[in-house]
Amino acid sequence: MSQSDDLYRLAEMTWQEVEAAVDETQTILLPVGSTEQHGHHMPLGVDVYMPDAVAERVAERTGCLLAPPVWYGVSPHHTFKPGTFTVESETFQHYVRDICASAADWGVENVLLINGHYLVQDPELDVVVRELTNEHGMRAFHVPLISGFEDAATAVRDSDVSFHASEFETSMMLELFPELVDMDRAEAVDAPDDALPLTDYDAFGDNRVGWALSADRMDELTPTGNLGDPTVATREKGARMVDDVVGKVTQLVEALDDLDAPTAAESGE
Repeated sequence: MSQSDDLYRLAEMTWQEVEAAVDETQTILLPVGSTEQHGHHMPLGVDVYMPDAVAERVAERTGCLLAPPVWYGVSPHHTFKPGTFTVESETFQHYVRDICASAADWGVENVLLINGHYLVQDPELDVVVRELTNEHGMRAFHVPLISGFEDAATAVRDSDVSFHASEFETSMMLELFPELVDMDRAEAVDAPDDALPLTDYDAFGDNRVGWALSADRMDELTPTGNLGDPTVATREKGARMVDDVVGKVTQLVEALDDLDAPTAAESGE
C-alpha cells in the first residue's frame, strides 16, 4: 500500500482524516527517544530526531501512521551534563504503554516503538511490548535503531569503539540533520580498557550481560560527553545506515498490512 500523497503525521491530521486513514492502515509508528547531552558537536535531541526521521521515511513508503514522538526517556547516566532530562523507569513504561493503548481505542492494531535511545531503555520497552500484546490485544514491536542498522554500521565502521555520540550516531545525524552537527567541535574520547568479561563499551561489542553506567562513572569516562570517535563519521556512512534500517522496518510494516488486508470474501469480491 502506498499513500505518499496523503497525510501520515497524526499531529497534522484532523480526527476525520484519522478515521479515514485507519480504514486503510492499522499500523502506527511511535518514535521514542530521550533529551540528553550528546557531546560538544551534537544537540540534545539526537535520540528523537533520528527515530522520527526514520519513521517518517517508513510512513512515506507504506502509508502507515506516524505518532508525535516521546521526547523524554530513561537517562540518569547522562545527568552529569546540563540539559539532560530523565524520568523513572516505571513512569516511562506507563506513559508509552498508555499512548499506544489509547491508539487501540480508535482502531490501531499494530504499533512499532522506534527507539533512538537504544541499549539503555531497551528493557523498559520490552516490558511495554509484552503488556500491549497481552493486556491490550495489539501486535506490538520494539525496534531499536541500532538493531536495524547493524549490518550497514558493521560494514562501514572505522572506529574500534562507538558507544555514545560517536561514529554511528554522528553519521546518522550527518545524513538526516547535517545542519545540527558541528564537526569542527567533534572530539574523540577513547574508552578505558577496564571492561569486565561479557561487557563492552562498544555498541556492538561483547555485551552478553545486562549492565549500566551511573552519572558519576560517565563523568569519569568522558569530559566531552561522547565516548568513541565521532571524527570518523561521514554522511555517506549515515546514508547507508539510514537505508538499512528504513528498509527493514518497511518490510515489517508491509507484512503487517498484508495480515490486516481484507480477504476477497470479506471485501465482497
